[in-house]
Amino acid sequence: MEQNKNMSGLKEAINAMREHTQDLGQLTSSSDGAAVKRMMEQDAGRLKEAVQSGDMAALKQTFDNLMRTEEGARLIGKIQKQIKEK
Repeated sequence: MEQNKNMSGLKEAINAMREHTQDLGQLTSSSDGAAVKRMMEQDAGRLKEAVQSGDMAALKQTFDNLMRTEEGARLIGKIQKQIKEK
């Protein structure tokens, strides 16, 4: 159940990125956005491999881990809020 919720959050985040690029720029410069960026940079090699090989399970695991952090959860919440407001 938790994984379905996380996957739903991930899908919404991806759609938001496509539709709200400028708004996302402001979010990513927030303290939560910066923290998530640092976490993703630590996993950059693994993310790049997963993207290049099409390993969706590895990508999902990485994003699940990010969304389990306080910063990741808050950032997703802010993205979801902006989607609903627009």
